[in-house]
Amino acid sequence: MNKKQKQHQQIVPGNSMAVNVVGTTREDLGYALKTWKRKVKSSGVLEQVKQRKEYTKPGVVKRKQLQRAEFLQFVRDQNFN
Repeated sequence: MNKKQKQHQQIVPGNSMAVNVVGTTREDLGYALKTWKRKVKSSGVLEQVKQRKEYTKPGVVKRKQLQRAEFLQFVRDQNFN
C-alpha cells in the first residue's frame, strides 16, 4: 500500500473531526498509536471537548483574546527595541 492509498483510507466520510489511522500488521501498532496521538493533538478534538464541558460567555472569550493580543504585541515591541 503506497502513501496515497493510506492517506485516502484515513479520511472518515461524514465526520471531518474524526481521526483514522491505517495499520497493516501488528508491528505497526506502536507507529499507528504515535500517529493517532499526533493527529488527535493537531486536529484540536481534545481542546473542543474541554471547551464544551463548561460554557464560557462570549464576552469572556473576547476579553481573553484581547488580553492575549495585547500581551503578544507588548512582547513583540520589547523584542524589536
